[in-house]
Amino acid sequence: MNRFTAALAGLILFGAVVFGCLCFFGRQGFRPAMSDVHLDGFSILIDPGHGGEDGGALAADGTPEKTINLQIARMLEPMLNACGYQTMLLRESDSLIGDNSLPTVRQRKVSDIRRRLAAVELNPDSLLISIHQNHFTDPKYDGAQVFYSGNDPRSRLLAECIQEAVVTRLQPGNTREIKQSGSNIYLLYHCKTPAVMVECGFLSNPAEAEKLKDEAYQREMAFSVLCGILNYLE
Repeated sequence: MNRFTAALAGLILFGAVVFGCLCFFGRQGFRPAMSDVHLDGFSILIDPGHGGEDGGALAADGTPEKTINLQIARMLEPMLNACGYQTMLLRESDSLIGDNSLPTVRQRKVSDIRRRLAAVELNPDSLLISIHQNHFTDPKYDGAQVFYSGNDPRSRLLAECIQEAVVTRLQPGNTREIKQSGSNIYLLYHCKTPAVMVECGFLSNPAEAEKLKDEAYQREMAFSVLCGILNYLE
């Protein structure tokens, strides 16, 4: 049994511990509320993309990307906690985390993304996992794809591990390949620690959008991302 398979087998019981873990880590303060917190030691920062007035991509029925991102991120965090890892959600509610008093939407969105980057810079001994959903004009495209920062060679390995886990566990027909981010993905382009963006699927594909809105599928996606992270950390 290889390490990846062993990790899967060892985590099959995750469902039995998640509830207890949510209670326990909630008491232990493993959920700092805002992104200006410095965590001692190694940590995994989870970034649910968009939020508030920045809804991100939209499914055909109007479901915004921001909601699905946060739901998957909230499932991923206690799974990581159950495995003993310190975590922080960069947003915990439907809001941007920058300076919301700024006069224009553009300024507020720029402030938000810069504050997310500041959170990573405050925690240099960390991994960044950014959760997003994809969208394209042609609805035929589907499948998760992981983008990685070019500033740390470990980011590519992290992306490979997560992509492999998602394909193996959840999307066996997915032939997409990981891709290095360009300057269009601000957070990854400027991040100096291992950092990836997981585009979980295409909201523009009606069939995949229905899956991405489903709680059970979201949990499977979160678990697949978890398996990829654990395989990387081994």
